[in-house]
Amino acid sequence: MEAVRQAMNVLGYEASPAAIQQHIKDNFGVEMNTNMISSYKSTIREKAGMASQRRKKKRGRPRKVATAASAAAAPAPAHDAVPWRDIRTIKDLAARLGKKGLRDLVELLE
Repeated sequence: MEAVRQAMNVLGYEASPAAIQQHIKDNFGVEMNTNMISSYKSTIREKAGMASQRRKKKRGRPRKVATAASAAAAPAPAHDAVPWRDIRTIKDLAARLGKKGLRDLVELLE
């Protein structure tokens, strides 16, 4: 990696891997693959705070973020099923009141 660092200091940070490969071969007598040079070059640039400006964008559609407002605005099902948010509410009440307290609450509502 040090040979790549020195070559980049001489040739510049924008030098191609092929140019760096030739510089290393001429000055250090070392054969180095351009893929290895590219990897070292990226690491050196990243450590120097010069990460590539050409970052690839993430592919695909952006994820839809569920918010409390959209969950509350969701229409109730048209059938007799109990919505999940109601079941969660009952579960929360059972956790707070206990099973006996929840039974007493249901009896009070009847």
